[in-house]
Amino acid sequence: MDTNQSETPAPEVIAHGLRRIRLRRWILWVVLIIYLPTMWLAQQVTRSFHGALPVFFAWVLLLIIATAWSAAVRCPRCGNYYHVNGMMLLYLRRCLHCQLPLTADREKN
Repeated sequence: MDTNQSETPAPEVIAHGLRRIRLRRWILWVVLIIYLPTMWLAQQVTRSFHGALPVFFAWVLLLIIATAWSAAVRCPRCGNYYHVNGMMLLYLRRCLHCQLPLTADREKN
């Protein structure tokens, strides 16, 4: 999409897009946080390292999916990927292209 900001989207469109970005970031955090309890439970149930390996590989697959899904979200203002600039994936709180803050819809004018 063109990065020309002459056509600024409506505030409702920006708010909806930012909610989607925040949701995907939260899902990624949840996937990251569930690693330790899940692996602890797998170790308790199987009582072996090799028995817990399928759980680990399932978690890694889930992590790859969540990371790709959260990285593929587009900025509601400029239309570029919010967290990706070139080959670099950076989870910052601003769009890497137009600098739209993650909480722009919550800020008071």
